[in-house]
Amino acid sequence: MRYREKQRIHRRRKKLRENREESVHPWKREKINPANSLLISSIQSAGAAFAPDAKARPLPRSVLLWLNLVCLDAPLVAICWEWVFARSLHLAVTVSSTIALFLTAWFIYVVDRFTDSISLSADVPKSAREMFCFTHRRLWLFLMPVIALFDAAIVCSRLDHETRVQGVILAAVAGLYFVVNNRFSKIWTALPVKEIAIGALFAAGTLLVFAPHIAAARSTISFAALLFAALCWLNCASIAFWERDLDRAQRKHSVATRWPQAAAFAPAASITLAVASGALGFVDHQLGPLAICLSLSAALLAALPLAPVSRDERTALADLVLLTPLGLLVAEKIL
Repeated sequence: MRYREKQRIHRRRKKLRENREESVHPWKREKINPANSLLISSIQSAGAAFAPDAKARPLPRSVLLWLNLVCLDAPLVAICWEWVFARSLHLAVTVSSTIALFLTAWFIYVVDRFTDSISLSADVPKSAREMFCFTHRRLWLFLMPVIALFDAAIVCSRLDHETRVQGVILAAVAGLYFVVNNRFSKIWTALPVKEIAIGALFAAGTLLVFAPHIAAARSTISFAALLFAALCWLNCASIAFWERDLDRAQRKHSVATRWPQAAAFAPAASITLAVASGALGFVDHQLGPLAICLSLSAALLAALPLAPVSRDERTALADLVLLTPLGLLVAEKIL
């Protein structure tokens, strides 16, 4: 009797222990048969739902990318070239106009990045800047109205009437570009001037406050403004050629997707621009600092394809090499 009672108690304890294990680990109720491929595939698919997406890229750690990710590189480039042109024209630029230029450029690039990112489906390959915006859409939705409000307040209260009118006209042209680029982008296959349009708009916005002075100044100043516009265009064209495969995957259109065989054109054109800028400095010595900045930026842009960096880093560097006026400013302060 004692033996049977011990067996009964042992079975009861074993059953209670199994019930506790099943309540903690319900998956143990199933006897997994390694030969059951259907069950294994279901387990793997369930695990994939919790595993990180293989296409989701980790946040870039390179310091080269951060200004590009938050769209601050273009505004910095704009105010740097505004300063060097003001220096060459012997004009004083107000703090208000500089802040307005910075905020306007930042707003335009933030809006462009946001509309570009949300137009892409989740399974399409993206650049680092597109992925950053895609995963931080709430930040962009917060930034856009805040930047717009501050910019509008400064423009309306601090800038003169003529500059405001010119700014409205340029904003209308930029709005037209946005509509064409987002709704009728196939037009770039017939007219591959997308990069020219971007470069011209950026240069015009940067030099907007100098428009009357450039028109009335000597011809070399106008030529320098054209060289700056060409530099902005080559910056966009170079990026287009580096991101040609990405644009094809995203079904976008650019000069690179239209004429892929012209990949060597941008470096050659950048070298030509560097030589022309150097010649400008010899013709007009007063434009020497401006010519040096143009020539150095163009030369660095031409050398970027040789840099041992990733595509995203090279794209970010394409904007950073345009910060040569900042180096000139620092050198003047030191010397």
